[in-house]
Amino acid sequence: MASGPKLICVTGPDGAGKTTQIARIAEGLSKRGKKKIVPMTIWDMMLDPSTRGRVAFKSPGEVDSFLEILSPMSRMLFLSHCLYQALDLALARKPDVILANGYWYKYWATEVAHGGDAESMLDLMKVFPEPVLTFCLDIGAEEAFKRKAKLSGYETGFAQERTLEAFTTFQARARPPLERLAKEKSWIRLDGKEQASTLSEMIIGRIDAA
Repeated sequence: MASGPKLICVTGPDGAGKTTQIARIAEGLSKRGKKKIVPMTIWDMMLDPSTRGRVAFKSPGEVDSFLEILSPMSRMLFLSHCLYQALDLALARKPDVILANGYWYKYWATEVAHGGDAESMLDLMKVFPEPVLTFCLDIGAEEAFKRKAKLSGYETGFAQERTLEAFTTFQARARPPLERLAKEKSWIRLDGKEQASTLSEMIIGRIDAA
């Protein structure tokens, strides 16, 4: 994507504030009026007018039930399919900047936590372009839990009881692989407990400087 739009990623653990920041950053950059900003999420096929209604799943909740019956490698293949199509949909809109929510990083780390083979799944991820910048919002699992209105099976290890303990236990397993990527790829680490406006200003400033 060297000659195409800039790919910017905001990633981090569940509940870190990725979706909030993507919306704020998109709004902040768009107000400058110089660039076309396109946010991208893994579930864009359920939202985009060109694909909405032609996908078997109608909501993330339906997807969560489907994910539970898959093995980690099967899930990684399915999630990669969804994410790559979301990238294609974003590119079709001819953006100057794509803001990727979580990107493959978050899902790879989660599947490692689910017991998937880290290196085999990492090889699959080579099909995805490397972002120009990646911001990682860091937050503790207990703080993240307070922000969650509803827990999915996917982010609790498909525990029968989706409790604080289930969430924090599973998130503790997902943190080391995410930390590995953060170090290997030299992500920009940010404190997810900072005020949303402060984080947005910091991220937008780094994007402007890139």
